[in-house]
Amino acid sequence: MRNTASSGYRPDIDGLRTLAVLPVVLFHAGIPYVTGGFIGVDVFFVISGFLITGIIAREISERRFSILEFYRRRARRIFPALTAVVLTTILIGYLVLTPKEYVALGGSAVSIAVFSSNFYFWKSVSYFDPGIQPLLHTWSLAVEEQYYLFFPILFLVMHKRKNWMVAALWTVLIGSLALSAALVAIKPSAAFYLLPSRAWELMLGGLLAMERFGGPSSDREGKLASLAGYGLILVPVFAYTPSTPFPGLAALPPVLGAALLIWGRGWGLSSRWMVRIGLLSYSLYLWHLPVIDFARYLTDAPLSPLGGLMASVVSLALAALTYRYVETPFRVGRNKPRLAAQAALGMPLLAALALVVVFTAGAPSRLLPLQSRQLAVQGDEARHPSRCMTIAAGFVDPAKPCQFGERPSVLLWGDSHAMVTATSMEAAGVPFLFAADADCPIGLGLSIDASHAGSLADQTSYQRCGEYNANMFKRALQPDVKTVVLSSRWTNWRIGEPANPSESSVDLRLVDATGTASSTAGNRSKFEKAFTALLDRLIAAGKNVVIVGPMPEPSYNVPHRLFVGSFGLAPAPKPAEYFGRHSVALTFLRSVEKRKGVSMIWPAMQLCRSGICPTTANGMPLYFDHNHLTVDASRSLAPLYVGLRPPKNVR
Repeated sequence: MRNTASSGYRPDIDGLRTLAVLPVVLFHAGIPYVTGGFIGVDVFFVISGFLITGIIAREISERRFSILEFYRRRARRIFPALTAVVLTTILIGYLVLTPKEYVALGGSAVSIAVFSSNFYFWKSVSYFDPGIQPLLHTWSLAVEEQYYLFFPILFLVMHKRKNWMVAALWTVLIGSLALSAALVAIKPSAAFYLLPSRAWELMLGGLLAMERFGGPSSDREGKLASLAGYGLILVPVFAYTPSTPFPGLAALPPVLGAALLIWGRGWGLSSRWMVRIGLLSYSLYLWHLPVIDFARYLTDAPLSPLGGLMASVVSLALAALTYRYVETPFRVGRNKPRLAAQAALGMPLLAALALVVVFTAGAPSRLLPLQSRQLAVQGDEARHPSRCMTIAAGFVDPAKPCQFGERPSVLLWGDSHAMVTATSMEAAGVPFLFAADADCPIGLGLSIDASHAGSLADQTSYQRCGEYNANMFKRALQPDVKTVVLSSRWTNWRIGEPANPSESSVDLRLVDATGTASSTAGNRSKFEKAFTALLDRLIAAGKNVVIVGPMPEPSYNVPHRLFVGSFGLAPAPKPAEYFGRHSVALTFLRSVEKRKGVSMIWPAMQLCRSGICPTTANGMPLYFDHNHLTVDASRSLAPLYVGLRPPKNVR
């Protein structure tokens, strides 16, 4: 049995597209157990490599290949449906997104129009916790578009020496796979989004198209290969999770599974319903994330399994309409050069519209005055002293902390909640030194194993947490520091409480002198030992230690809930949680409070009344997201910190 893209239409390839697209859709829809559905994209890459290589090889052998015609076909295939979906998304965004979110949508649309959305999303969002990013999935289209730019040229240069071409494919495959395996450990976002670490998947499809692996000698052999291929794809669909280091070597099973199904001619993939969904797969892939993302956004909650299935069905219906009225006319129309030009025109038009969105700052004039005031607090991160905190890029050296006031004798140590505390201390007139590291747990010799943090591992705050703690300890021991204030989001390191419902789950592991926690369950003992050791050393050095207790924590983004609540689909805001949310941290902090030389400040005593912790005051949010107080709310806590001011005769 021959296996090449040049042997005519293969319905099993359309069936394989179904096997690729459905896991992706169900994964994004939040359907239980489909935790690794994102691997469907890798199956698509193998299919693309197989088909594109086969088309080019066939046309070159028949001496009728034209790069111009190749790009015309790609334009008619890709741009019409993409234009329709992106345009619809921009229009819906105008109606329901905040200006900040609308600007982000406009930026992503511009990147789509210039075939670089993978770079845009690599630099701006996490695939597994992106917020509202209805066009995030277009990163994979950008990877393929970049592949289309270089691969035909490579083929033209080497087609007269087939062995050279095959050697080139093998070289790219091996190099790309090695790069992917290396990057996934140190730069997981780059490994996920960029072509160099994904090219090997396309190359494997190309080698299949060039008949480098022969073909099954019998139907039985083809069926066995197909069954193995199903297993290699479906096991990761249900076994992988967003915490799985990916792609790297973890991408090998689904990629090899797709290759086996192509090689074995996909036993079972040519059934009528598999082929029909496969024909809709491109439009279904385009539509599913905008539908799912807007549904989640407007309800301000994860979709229920039923809601996820309903969103998937809506996406399938839109795909059927798009295939019938957009894709098909452009693909089978008679005047193909003209249709290609019309299809390509959609990209600059989209870019122009998206640039209008960006340059108008998301059209804020469309909001009601109260909405504008409520959303304005989302900018409070910049109004807090965030310049003094290590987060995504630059490192704030604890040896050169920010200074507030004259002759400070107080050192503030912590994460982004310490940033909030800094605003309270400044309002109280306390002279202090401050350097923070976002998300870094306070403790002697304590750090984060970035290899288990997914895309967060790219952040400087994760990579340099151990260095930050070591340098802060050195700074705390300096003679000018008399008091050390420790302020953190104590529940942030999975020390007993689950993640905030508004955040995605992260497999965050703490590291101490004995190594990395074997699971998140091991974080608690490591944190408590490292924190207790720090207290002992600071007290032994004659330092006064002040610990700021946990903040009440809403289970939702407060300004966002107030905004989307106006559409009538989101639940009403509820009080922030305190005792239930922080039970483990409170038990531990109350135990260390008993130590001589340690005192506590409890912000919740002022923020909560009779166990109720409001999230708004006079219609305005008290939080600029789902756990950080606004600047005004932070300043209201200033009386709690007045005792840290030095006596007047000491100033």
